[in-house]
Amino acid sequence: MTDALPAPVMVGSDLGVYSMARAFHQRWGVHSHTVSKLPRGFINDSAILTPVLLGEHGTLADQRAALDRLSALARDRGTEPVLVVNSDSQVDAVDADRAWHEERFTVLVPPGESVRAVEDKARLAPLATAVGLHTPRDRVIDFAHLDGWRAAAADLAAPYILKPATTGDYEVLEFPGKLKVYVLDDVAALEGTLERIHAAGYEGRMLLQELIPGDDTAGYVTTVYIDRTGTATLQSTARMLLAIHTPNLLGNMALGLVRWYPEIAERVTALLQGIGYRGFATVDVKVDSRTGTPYLLDINPRPGRSNHFISMGGVNPMEVALADAHGEALPPRHTGEGGIFRIVPLVLLRRYVADPGLRAEVAAARRAHGVTHPLAYEADANPRRTFYRYAASINHVRAFARTYPRRTETSF
Repeated sequence: MTDALPAPVMVGSDLGVYSMARAFHQRWGVHSHTVSKLPRGFINDSAILTPVLLGEHGTLADQRAALDRLSALARDRGTEPVLVVNSDSQVDAVDADRAWHEERFTVLVPPGESVRAVEDKARLAPLATAVGLHTPRDRVIDFAHLDGWRAAAADLAAPYILKPATTGDYEVLEFPGKLKVYVLDDVAALEGTLERIHAAGYEGRMLLQELIPGDDTAGYVTTVYIDRTGTATLQSTARMLLAIHTPNLLGNMALGLVRWYPEIAERVTALLQGIGYRGFATVDVKVDSRTGTPYLLDINPRPGRSNHFISMGGVNPMEVALADAHGEALPPRHTGEGGIFRIVPLVLLRRYVADPGLRAEVAAARRAHGVTHPLAYEADANPRRTFYRYAASINHVRAFARTYPRRTETSF
């Protein structure tokens, strides 16, 4: 069905899902559907997508029924049903029964062997070393044998970073005080956190790491697409200016400088190609503020919440992925300068970006290329959506006042 227009279906309701729908609309002018439990401002009142809502108690069986129905409707219209997901748990859901999904959709989700190769963050260190990237000193804490955590902590210097080694099984847990990443000042804080996570029923592994110094501007986001031949047909980069600091979205980009950073992208791409990776991968790198050494922090097998920065840099990520799914060989491309990505007011730059040289670079990029909010799409203008966008910005500002009121040398 390569001559048919795509009929995109996405699972989820966050900013990244909307950005993918926007990319499909910008390239082909097509309408998307999203499948999620409840309505959210990102996907509400949209002219480019229709939410399919399962309800608060919707199950995976309900999700499958919705996907089955949307696939059939797309084929009846003579269009090509295309499935994209953008969370670790949904990547795992596709991987668990890929044959079922591929019977119904062109699936733009990395194959299971690629997901398994990178989802276990405890395996990243030797892979990174081979391409000249560093990883923070870390130890694995296995919740099946939790008694060994003190020995693991004794090998590292506080403060500690604690995060899941694999995020899919942790993502679906719910318990008071749950965070995406924990920053712990000492052994006592670590002990209490481990007890809470264990009591919630977590049975996987977590990484305990030493904290790499540097504020948010030390962070870089790289999203790569590697096609079925092993060619990196997309490389995209942005420098973090300010990250979100609320617990459930910690580390996601709030303000970013969209430009080409080959010294980051080429190492990341070499790592992914070296392990035979295929599909989308979004990689977080932090540069040590003391030494300038780049550290690999995370690899996620998906386009990422901030994926609109790719389009800002001049490459449509959905076009690249769908071409690969159709067996088309595209030449390697990378993003260029794209201005400022923002989901919060630019005035926050004054508080959180201290380097005068970087502030001058940001000002120049703003003059040359402008500022882009992923939700500010002329083809999807609606007073309700405009109100949501402004209200969400205000809520982010309030959240910064609570969770990160002033810049620190560690970003925590």
